[in-house]
Amino acid sequence: MAGALSDPSRSRAVLIGTDAYTELDDIPAVANNIGRLRELLGDPAVWGLADERCSVLRQPSRQTVLDTVFDAAAEATDTMVLYYAGHGLVHPQSGELHLALPGSHPDRPHTALRYEELRSILLSPAGGRPSARRKVVVLDCCWSGRALGGLMHGGDLVPGVAVEGAFVLTATAATRQALAPPGETYTAFTGELIRLLDAGVPGRPALLSMSALFEELTAALVAKSRPLPQQSNRNSAGQICLFRNRAGEAGAGTDAPSAGGGGPPEGAVPRAAERHAGAPACRTAPLPPVELPDEEAPSWPELATVALTETTTVRLGRYPVTHAQFRAFLCDPDNAHWRPEAARAAGTHVDDNYLRGWHGLDFPVGRGGHPVVAVSFPAARAYAAWAGRRLGVALRLPTVTEWALAARAGRTGEWWREDIAAGRVNFRGSHAALATVGEFPPNPYNIGDLLGNVWDICVDDTGAPVLRGGAYDTPAARLREELSPRSPVECRGNVGFRCAGDR
Repeated sequence: MAGALSDPSRSRAVLIGTDAYTELDDIPAVANNIGRLRELLGDPAVWGLADERCSVLRQPSRQTVLDTVFDAAAEATDTMVLYYAGHGLVHPQSGELHLALPGSHPDRPHTALRYEELRSILLSPAGGRPSARRKVVVLDCCWSGRALGGLMHGGDLVPGVAVEGAFVLTATAATRQALAPPGETYTAFTGELIRLLDAGVPGRPALLSMSALFEELTAALVAKSRPLPQQSNRNSAGQICLFRNRAGEAGAGTDAPSAGGGGPPEGAVPRAAERHAGAPACRTAPLPPVELPDEEAPSWPELATVALTETTTVRLGRYPVTHAQFRAFLCDPDNAHWRPEAARAAGTHVDDNYLRGWHGLDFPVGRGGHPVVAVSFPAARAYAAWAGRRLGVALRLPTVTEWALAARAGRTGEWWREDIAAGRVNFRGSHAALATVGEFPPNPYNIGDLLGNVWDICVDDTGAPVLRGGAYDTPAARLREELSPRSPVECRGNVGFRCAGDR
């Protein structure tokens, strides 16, 4: 299924939009969503779907939606695409997602269309024939995350008709409202989708997979502090390619998951300007010339997968963020307020110890591969968000629970003693000085410096900063302690951080 554009001559799309209501607030931007998406789907530079293969339903009735989706699902033999924009309603008893229609009442979900009815049509044989092998559902409405899992659960299907791939993309989580910013042409989610399809994504291949599109949407919405999209897929449906990338690399195929190693997180592809071994060059002028050895060249955070439960994973930084990596963040003109002198002068997000030892954008000689220290909680969060946007994935600081599970690495008993005995820990009883990341062997999950070298900034259940893991100057007996900074802006010379990202 991966590697080829969905055939527009054998595919169908149904675009549903409700922008005016009798009992709910109008959403004028929805009409713009539908109009522009129809144009883009028909554009040969994006997909090339013929007019007769794309049904546009504005202000439809329930029966019109069901009949149109049924007919389209019966006709599609390659890919079936369903898009809805409007209000989402939640049934007070069942918790099911309902899609609002022009006459829907907010206190009467039965006046709206059950998403489950559409799901059943998409997954069942249409007119006695097998349905399309690929399904893509895009929902831009409040509470749309409640649809996640719907296309994943095919256990009730007759053998032989289960779909090969089904991908669901929603504007929000199950508990979040969607956003239609006043004065903007499109809704927040669809606006970013339109922008990506219209302009393309530099550094991505010639065909955009649904997983790649999700990563780009997430990065764009994170940057604007808007509700985050959600995804769900079955049988590698994330590799469905509906769209050509207008800014794609010539001769390149589709986005594919990383085979491992020292590159970006799985599924993430840096922008074209960043697809070299180092981080982006500084764009400020003038900058003091800095001659760095190869081993001090900046790079991107490398993430390792950690199982939280049998079905949930998180990606945790294999090592703490280094001086060289943090310098790349400071070199971005958009982050000029985080440079040492500017941040200390402002005094709102750091204390006077922030990046002690740095001179402008220059860190101490020989420290490029060492964990960056003397950074505050806000500065660490800012770096994670910036690096995530550059990589096309949402990055953050790890939670204390995630950190603890990664440090234990599936072991029971006094696992920390095993790490000390195996020489994995830089603490007061071993090297007792800040060391380059990777100098000490990683733990069984192939993650290094969880114990020792630098304290890791994590967050607790309330979102407050917590320090875990000890540092190079910590006694063995205190390596497993949990410390709280004296204030969120505190910067210590033995405290660093690593990034985390949801899978």
